[in-house]
Amino acid sequence: MSATVRDELLAQFAKIEHLELGPHVNGETFPGTARSYLADGRGVAWQIPQRDDVAFAIDAEIADQPVSAMLGRRARSMDPAVVWPLWTGCEAAAKALDLPVLSWLNWPGLRLPADIADKVSLRWETLDDILVCYGVATL
Repeated sequence: MSATVRDELLAQFAKIEHLELGPHVNGETFPGTARSYLADGRGVAWQIPQRDDVAFAIDAEIADQPVSAMLGRRARSMDPAVVWPLWTGCEAAAKALDLPVLSWLNWPGLRLPADIADKVSLRWETLDDILVCYGVATL
């Protein structure tokens, strides 16, 4: 599947109206959805039609939450506006490609390596105080 097709899927489905946000979001209440969980106990579910040829994933973070020193070193910044887009992009890509967390935590500056970036398309959106990164990967 080409990046163009992945980008078209993001243009169609990476929208707030396909998200559910709240403390009630979990695997029981939203089975079969791409989900992410926030530090304050809320969950985010991305409700989109499933396809056999792609994987959908999301990651979300509270946009203005402080950055830990360890994460700041990895991202080479302590600015939440810099760090959380990098972090959510790595998480969404890793989830979509079924990569273990330890495989991407050491990507320099938390930037996707070219061979990973070729397989996944990402888009970011803000929902209230939450930064959401949507990911679509070729299977």
